[in-house]
Amino acid sequence: MRASGLALIATLAIATGCTGDILGGENGSGGDFSISVGSGVTPQYSWSTGPAFSLDVVRTSAQTVVVWRVTGPSDPRMSSPVRHGTVPAGALESSAIEKVLTPGVQYRVSIRLVDGRTAFQDFRP
Repeated sequence: MRASGLALIATLAIATGCTGDILGGENGSGGDFSISVGSGVTPQYSWSTGPAFSLDVVRTSAQTVVVWRVTGPSDPRMSSPVRHGTVPAGALESSAIEKVLTPGVQYRVSIRLVDGRTAFQDFRP
């Protein structure tokens, strides 16, 4: 029974296009473009699809609490890359609960581009 249940989960994951650890690991990603996350407790977030309007970081265990957020209020053109905890020139920091991330905790970075496209990437520092 257990083997057939795992086979069903794997089949559903393949059919729906799920990648990474289907049981909730740290390989969650999605959206209109790819985000690369560097290492360490102040990682660098990189993307190659145009200027960003906002960048949010949350703990995946409490996704309603933004631990770090930067936005471009008047000239929404944050260029890649952005280092966690460092506010890019012309941007505003609107949440700074964790300017330094906690090792081993799973986080999600979400980026919204000026043209409205969005993406996210889960990671652990």
